[in-house]
Amino acid sequence: MSGASMRGTKAFAVLAGIGLVLAVFLAAAPRVYAELFMLCGQLHCDVNPPPADPKAFRARPGTAAGTVVDGYWRVEKIAPDTWAIGEPQDDPDNYEYLLVGQDRALLIDAGSTTTHDIHRAISPITTLPVTVIPSHLHFDHTNGLKFFRSIALIDLPETRGRARSGVVHLGRYQYLGWSPTSFRVTQWIEPGQWIDLGGRKVQVLSTPGHTTNSVSIWEPEARRLFTGDLAYPTSLYAFLPDSSLSTYVATLDRLSATLPSDTRIYGAHCCRNDAPPEAPWLSMADLRDARSAMQNVRDGKAAGRGFIIRRFPVNARMTMLTLFPFGNR
Repeated sequence: MSGASMRGTKAFAVLAGIGLVLAVFLAAAPRVYAELFMLCGQLHCDVNPPPADPKAFRARPGTAAGTVVDGYWRVEKIAPDTWAIGEPQDDPDNYEYLLVGQDRALLIDAGSTTTHDIHRAISPITTLPVTVIPSHLHFDHTNGLKFFRSIALIDLPETRGRARSGVVHLGRYQYLGWSPTSFRVTQWIEPGQWIDLGGRKVQVLSTPGHTTNSVSIWEPEARRLFTGDLAYPTSLYAFLPDSSLSTYVATLDRLSATLPSDTRIYGAHCCRNDAPPEAPWLSMADLRDARSAMQNVRDGKAAGRGFIIRRFPVNARMTMLTLFPFGNR
């Protein structure tokens, strides 16, 4: 073999080795981030690159909407028989939603706390039986399931696969914590299935992207969509172990094509930056902005901040955290 051929072979081997290392690193990056995220949860640190102007994504000063209950929950009526229940004292400032019908009530997400029972916020509102459905399975949406006996869950191969004798055992990356919770499912919900609360029906939509098991609750008569972590003000996460940027885009395309233009969207984390603290709502225009930003990231057209984990602008109310374009699925 000539010297030139040998040099070419060595160069190819080096490039192939670099490509392999890069591929392995990118494949592991979401899980590495998840481990750092869990560690920082214990150490009260932040691994995410900050926004260019952190003040731009904070609620305006002023009186927060709603009433404090039990020294922890902030309960805000956002529509007839519809309440937002916030956790302003707990990072990451979750919001749960209570929908009350004539026969029963549905709670969307159980809360992030393991020490404060959300029933104390619910009991002054209704005495009807309450079923809770998590929008997805991260710790800050499932920790409060321990306080419930009536729990609904999206019926997917991955969720069914974790059920043994009716008890779902979460993995650390589904839960995003070192001590995953377990809970007993009393009602499996097919994607697209309707829940009848008595004079009030809502539909459970499978809306993957943030996680593979994410759901949104659609109430067509009121034109309200409760999206969990799929869409909310501040920062969207699109690169976790269960996330997929391409799936996220497909889900937002589907919602934009099927929902009315005046749909009000309620997400799971506070807050808007154009008002004092209140239930975090968005419009369909915000959904389209998120979709455009994600597509720009996929196409390599977006300018972000950060090294491996990157923060990209969405609009005046949102940013998005993801990876470099070549690392996003």
